[in-house]
Amino acid sequence: MLHKIYLLPLLSLLVSLSSQACNIDIYANGDMKPKVYLEAGKPAGILIEMLLFVEKDIGCKFNFKFSTWARAYKSMLNGEGAVIGLSKTTSREKLIDYSDAMYIEDILLVTHINNAFQYSEINDLAGKTVASSRGANIGDEFEHAVESKLFTFMVDNGDMSKRLERVAKGRVDVAIVSPGKYAFDNAFIKHPELLEIKDQLYIVPTVFRKDPNFLGFSKKYEHQGFMEKLNRSMEKGRQSGIFQAIEDKYHQRQQ
Repeated sequence: MLHKIYLLPLLSLLVSLSSQACNIDIYANGDMKPKVYLEAGKPAGILIEMLLFVEKDIGCKFNFKFSTWARAYKSMLNGEGAVIGLSKTTSREKLIDYSDAMYIEDILLVTHINNAFQYSEINDLAGKTVASSRGANIGDEFEHAVESKLFTFMVDNGDMSKRLERVAKGRVDVAIVSPGKYAFDNAFIKHPELLEIKDQLYIVPTVFRKDPNFLGFSKKYEHQGFMEKLNRSMEKGRQSGIFQAIEDKYHQRQQ
Protein backbone atom coordinates (compact mmCIF):
# COMPACT_ATOMS: atom_id res chain seq x y z
CA MET A 1 0.00 0.00 0.00
CA LEU A 2 2.84 2.39 0.86
CA HIS A 3 4.37 1.74 -2.54
CA LYS A 4 1.10 2.75 -4.19
CA ILE A 5 0.83 5.91 -2.07
CA TYR A 6 4.30 7.08 -3.07
CA LEU A 7 3.94 5.92 -6.67
CA LEU A 8 0.91 8.06 -7.51
CA PRO A 9 2.59 11.44 -6.84
CA LEU A 10 5.64 10.24 -8.76
CA LEU A 11 3.53 9.31 -11.78
CA SER A 12 1.77 12.68 -11.64
CA LEU A 13 5.15 14.43 -11.58
CA LEU A 14 6.40 12.45 -14.56
CA VAL A 15 3.27 13.26 -16.57
CA SER A 16 3.65 16.92 -15.66
CA LEU A 17 7.31 16.99 -16.66
CA SER A 18 6.50 15.18 -19.90
CA SER A 19 3.87 17.75 -20.88
CA GLN A 20 6.18 20.63 -19.97
CA ALA A 21 8.98 19.15 -22.06
CA CYS A 22 6.93 19.54 -25.26
CA ASN A 23 6.38 23.28 -25.28
CA ILE A 24 7.27 24.77 -28.65
CA ASP A 25 7.12 28.27 -30.11
CA ILE A 26 5.65 28.25 -33.63
CA TYR A 27 6.52 31.28 -35.78
CA ALA A 28 4.58 32.37 -38.85
CA ASN A 29 3.62 35.20 -41.13
CA GLY A 30 0.35 36.20 -39.48
CA ASP A 31 -1.23 37.66 -42.61
CA MET A 32 -1.62 34.64 -44.88
CA LYS A 33 -5.33 33.86 -45.13
CA PRO A 34 -6.56 31.14 -45.29
CA LYS A 35 -3.38 29.43 -43.98
CA VAL A 36 -2.45 31.56 -40.97
CA TYR A 37 -4.03 34.74 -39.61
CA LEU A 38 -5.66 36.35 -36.59
CA GLU A 39 -9.43 36.18 -36.19
CA ALA A 40 -10.94 38.11 -33.28
CA GLY A 41 -7.44 38.29 -31.82
CA LYS A 42 -6.88 34.53 -31.92
CA PRO A 43 -4.73 32.38 -34.26
CA ALA A 44 -6.80 30.88 -37.09
CA GLY A 45 -6.33 29.23 -40.46
CA ILE A 46 -5.72 25.87 -42.07
CA LEU A 47 -2.22 25.33 -40.68
CA ILE A 48 -3.24 26.52 -37.22
CA GLU A 49 -6.19 24.10 -37.00
CA MET A 50 -4.00 21.25 -38.20
CA LEU A 51 -1.50 22.00 -35.44
CA LEU A 52 -4.25 22.29 -32.83
CA PHE A 53 -5.23 18.73 -33.78
CA VAL A 54 -1.60 17.64 -33.40
CA GLU A 55 -1.25 19.53 -30.11
CA LYS A 56 -4.15 17.61 -28.60
CA ASP A 57 -3.14 14.30 -30.19
CA ILE A 58 0.45 14.20 -28.92
CA GLY A 59 0.06 16.25 -25.75
CA CYS A 60 2.23 19.15 -26.82
CA LYS A 61 1.83 22.90 -26.16
CA PHE A 62 2.26 25.22 -29.15
CA ASN A 63 2.79 28.95 -28.66
CA PHE A 64 1.89 30.74 -31.90
CA LYS A 65 3.94 33.87 -32.60
CA PHE A 66 3.00 35.99 -35.63
CA SER A 67 5.13 38.57 -37.42
CA THR A 68 6.38 39.27 -40.94
CA TRP A 69 7.71 36.26 -42.83
CA ALA A 70 11.30 37.54 -42.66
CA ARG A 71 11.17 37.83 -38.86
CA ALA A 72 9.46 34.46 -38.44
CA TYR A 73 12.06 32.77 -40.64
CA LYS A 74 14.93 34.45 -38.79
CA SER A 75 13.52 33.35 -35.41
CA MET A 76 13.44 29.76 -36.65
CA LEU A 77 17.01 29.94 -38.01
CA ASN A 78 18.16 31.31 -34.65
CA GLY A 79 16.87 28.13 -33.01
CA GLU A 80 14.01 29.83 -31.15
CA GLY A 81 11.34 27.38 -32.37
CA ALA A 82 9.65 26.14 -35.53
CA VAL A 83 8.21 28.03 -38.48
CA ILE A 84 5.14 27.08 -40.54
CA GLY A 85 4.19 27.93 -44.12
CA LEU A 86 7.71 27.02 -45.21
CA SER A 87 8.68 26.13 -48.79
CA LYS A 88 11.44 23.60 -49.45
CA THR A 89 14.62 24.23 -51.44
CA THR A 90 17.91 22.37 -51.69
CA SER A 91 19.81 25.24 -50.06
CA ARG A 92 17.35 25.44 -47.16
CA GLU A 93 17.58 21.69 -46.52
CA LYS A 94 21.20 22.24 -45.45
CA LEU A 95 19.95 24.44 -42.59
CA ILE A 96 16.48 23.13 -41.79
CA ASP A 97 14.82 19.89 -40.69
CA TYR A 98 11.48 19.60 -42.50
CA SER A 99 8.23 17.93 -41.52
CA ASP A 100 6.10 16.08 -44.03
CA ALA A 101 4.05 18.42 -46.24
CA MET A 102 1.16 20.03 -44.37
CA TYR A 103 -0.71 21.86 -47.12
CA ILE A 104 -0.30 22.65 -50.83
CA GLU A 105 -1.04 26.21 -51.91
CA ASP A 106 -1.39 27.90 -55.29
CA ILE A 107 1.11 30.65 -56.03
CA LEU A 108 -0.12 33.10 -58.66
CA LEU A 109 1.40 35.75 -60.90
CA VAL A 110 -0.33 39.12 -61.25
CA THR A 111 0.61 41.71 -63.85
CA HIS A 112 -0.85 44.88 -65.40
CA ILE A 113 -3.74 44.23 -67.79
CA ASN A 114 -1.81 46.04 -70.54
CA ASN A 115 1.14 43.68 -70.07
CA ALA A 116 -0.84 40.43 -69.84
CA PHE A 117 1.12 37.31 -70.73
CA GLN A 118 0.73 33.55 -70.57
CA TYR A 119 2.99 31.49 -68.33
CA SER A 120 4.35 28.06 -69.19
CA GLU A 121 7.93 28.10 -67.87
CA ILE A 122 10.27 30.19 -65.73
CA ASN A 123 11.86 31.78 -68.82
CA ASP A 124 8.57 33.59 -69.44
CA LEU A 125 9.64 35.92 -66.62
CA ALA A 126 12.92 36.83 -68.32
CA GLY A 127 13.67 40.55 -68.22
CA LYS A 128 10.72 41.38 -65.97
CA THR A 129 10.67 42.92 -62.52
CA VAL A 130 9.18 40.43 -60.05
CA ALA A 131 8.14 41.32 -56.50
CA SER A 132 7.63 39.08 -53.48
CA SER A 133 8.03 39.07 -49.69
CA ARG A 134 11.44 39.47 -48.11
CA GLY A 135 12.77 36.01 -47.28
CA ALA A 136 10.42 34.24 -49.72
CA ASN A 137 11.89 31.34 -51.66
CA ILE A 138 9.62 29.37 -53.96
CA GLY A 139 11.53 26.23 -54.84
CA ASP A 140 14.84 25.47 -56.53
CA GLU A 141 13.83 26.70 -59.99
CA PHE A 142 12.82 30.10 -58.64
CA GLU A 143 15.97 30.31 -56.50
CA HIS A 144 18.20 29.55 -59.50
CA ALA A 145 16.36 32.14 -61.60
CA VAL A 146 16.98 34.81 -58.94
CA GLU A 147 20.66 33.85 -58.65
CA SER A 148 21.16 33.93 -62.43
CA LYS A 149 19.33 37.29 -62.65
CA LEU A 150 16.84 35.92 -65.16
CA PHE A 151 14.57 38.68 -63.86
CA THR A 152 14.96 41.57 -61.44
CA PHE A 153 13.78 40.39 -58.04
CA MET A 154 12.38 43.00 -55.67
CA VAL A 155 11.44 42.24 -52.07
CA ASP A 156 8.97 43.96 -49.77
CA ASN A 157 7.70 43.57 -46.21
CA GLY A 158 4.86 41.26 -47.27
CA ASP A 159 2.15 43.91 -47.72
CA MET A 160 0.13 42.42 -50.59
CA SER A 161 -1.92 45.57 -51.20
CA LYS A 162 1.22 47.68 -51.67
CA ARG A 163 2.68 45.06 -54.01
CA LEU A 164 -0.43 45.05 -56.19
CA GLU A 165 -0.53 48.84 -56.17
CA ARG A 166 3.03 48.92 -57.53
CA VAL A 167 1.96 46.63 -60.38
CA ALA A 168 -1.01 48.88 -61.20
CA LYS A 169 1.26 51.94 -61.24
CA GLY A 170 3.83 50.23 -63.48
CA ARG A 171 6.60 50.17 -60.88
CA VAL A 172 6.71 46.36 -60.91
CA ASP A 173 5.95 44.00 -63.80
CA VAL A 174 4.82 40.95 -61.83
CA ALA A 175 3.63 40.37 -58.27
CA ILE A 176 3.96 36.97 -56.62
CA VAL A 177 0.64 36.33 -54.87
CA SER A 178 -0.09 33.59 -52.35
CA PRO A 179 -1.97 31.76 -51.06
CA GLY A 180 -4.02 31.67 -54.25
CA LYS A 181 -6.73 34.07 -55.36
CA TYR A 182 -7.80 34.41 -51.74
CA ALA A 183 -4.73 36.57 -51.08
CA PHE A 184 -5.53 38.72 -54.11
CA ASP A 185 -9.16 39.29 -53.10
CA ASN A 186 -8.30 39.76 -49.43
CA ALA A 187 -5.96 42.65 -50.27
CA PHE A 188 -8.95 44.64 -51.56
CA ILE A 189 -11.19 43.60 -48.67
CA LYS A 190 -8.61 44.98 -46.25
CA HIS A 191 -7.98 48.08 -48.38
CA PRO A 192 -11.22 48.99 -50.21
CA GLU A 193 -9.67 52.30 -51.25
CA LEU A 194 -7.64 50.28 -53.77
CA LEU A 195 -10.70 48.81 -55.54
CA GLU A 196 -10.29 51.44 -58.27
CA ILE A 197 -7.09 49.72 -59.44
CA LYS A 198 -8.44 46.15 -59.39
CA ASP A 199 -9.56 46.18 -63.03
CA GLN A 200 -6.03 47.22 -64.04
CA LEU A 201 -4.63 43.92 -62.77
CA TYR A 202 -4.46 40.60 -64.61
CA ILE A 203 -4.14 37.25 -62.86
CA VAL A 204 -2.09 34.96 -65.10
CA PRO A 205 -4.40 31.93 -65.50
CA THR A 206 -1.71 29.26 -65.19
CA VAL A 207 -0.76 28.64 -61.56
CA PHE A 208 2.89 29.62 -61.14
CA ARG A 209 3.57 26.86 -58.63
CA LYS A 210 1.75 24.29 -56.52
CA ASP A 211 3.82 24.86 -53.42
CA PRO A 212 3.90 22.35 -50.52
CA ASN A 213 4.03 24.04 -47.12
CA PHE A 214 6.03 22.52 -44.28
CA LEU A 215 6.89 23.03 -40.64
CA GLY A 216 10.62 23.44 -40.14
CA PHE A 217 13.23 23.67 -37.40
CA SER A 218 16.76 24.98 -37.62
CA LYS A 219 19.17 22.06 -37.44
CA LYS A 220 20.62 23.73 -34.33
CA TYR A 221 17.28 23.27 -32.50
CA GLU A 222 17.00 20.19 -30.27
CA HIS A 223 13.52 18.91 -31.10
CA GLN A 224 14.19 15.45 -29.60
CA GLY A 225 12.01 13.22 -31.74
CA PHE A 226 9.20 15.75 -32.02
CA MET A 227 9.22 15.65 -35.84
CA GLU A 228 8.47 11.93 -35.89
CA LYS A 229 5.52 12.44 -33.53
CA LEU A 230 4.31 15.38 -35.62
CA ASN A 231 4.45 13.40 -38.87
CA ARG A 232 2.62 10.42 -37.36
CA SER A 233 -0.07 12.70 -35.98
CA MET A 234 -0.49 14.54 -39.28
CA GLU A 235 -0.84 11.21 -41.09
CA LYS A 236 -3.59 10.34 -38.61
CA GLY A 237 -5.28 13.65 -39.41
CA ARG A 238 -5.09 12.96 -43.13
CA GLN A 239 -6.23 9.34 -42.95
CA SER A 240 -9.18 10.20 -40.70
CA GLY A 241 -10.39 12.95 -43.05
CA ILE A 242 -10.00 15.61 -40.36
CA PHE A 243 -7.39 17.59 -42.30
CA GLN A 244 -9.45 17.47 -45.49
CA ALA A 245 -12.45 18.79 -43.55
CA ILE A 246 -10.30 21.67 -42.25
CA GLU A 247 -9.18 22.57 -45.77
CA ASP A 248 -12.73 22.29 -47.14
CA LYS A 249 -14.08 24.60 -44.43
CA TYR A 250 -11.65 27.39 -45.27
CA HIS A 251 -11.87 26.91 -49.03
CA GLN A 252 -15.67 27.18 -48.89
CA ARG A 253 -15.28 30.56 -47.19
CA GLN A 254 -13.40 31.77 -50.27
CA GLN A 255 -16.24 30.98 -52.65
